[in-house]
Amino acid sequence: MSPTQHAQNGPAVKTAAGRVFYGGGGITPDVDVKPLIFSPTKQRIVESAFQFTRQLAAGLLPGLESYKVDKVQYGKNAKGSDYPITDRVLETFRNFVRTDTESQLTPAQLDEEIDFVKLRLREEIVTAAYSNDAGARVLLDSDPQVLRALEALPDAKRLAESIRNETSRG
Repeated sequence: MSPTQHAQNGPAVKTAAGRVFYGGGGITPDVDVKPLIFSPTKQRIVESAFQFTRQLAAGLLPGLESYKVDKVQYGKNAKGSDYPITDRVLETFRNFVRTDTESQLTPAQLDEEIDFVKLRLREEIVTAAYSNDAGARVLLDSDPQVLRALEALPDAKRLAESIRNETSRG
């Protein structure tokens, strides 16, 4: 039995769209998208990004004073150009990690997870500047399940319209 197949324990039930479900095994998704997996390395990156961003938002990092957050601007959404994670920010973060013995992160680990590093740094600084909600939006904008769901919306709309048309004719 494949991972997306369920035992056919109960009676068959047909949906309006013609899909057959069997009781007892749960619902198998039409589109299976794996969530992000948080490895121990990613967990350490998250913690280091948080600690680093506390200094960044406080304006304590030389050359990155423009990232200083004087006060949270609640209700504001971050634009793509707000608080970019530049090469300078990344290099300063690498230096921070080198001196942070608690993180146990290596430069190679950061390089291997560089997209995740950029994402978490931006999420943290946007959270500091605009609120937890704005930071969560940064994460959602790159979440593979959310992105795939957005791609599937036009198909879902077409399916709903075709079912509606069928039921209104019948």
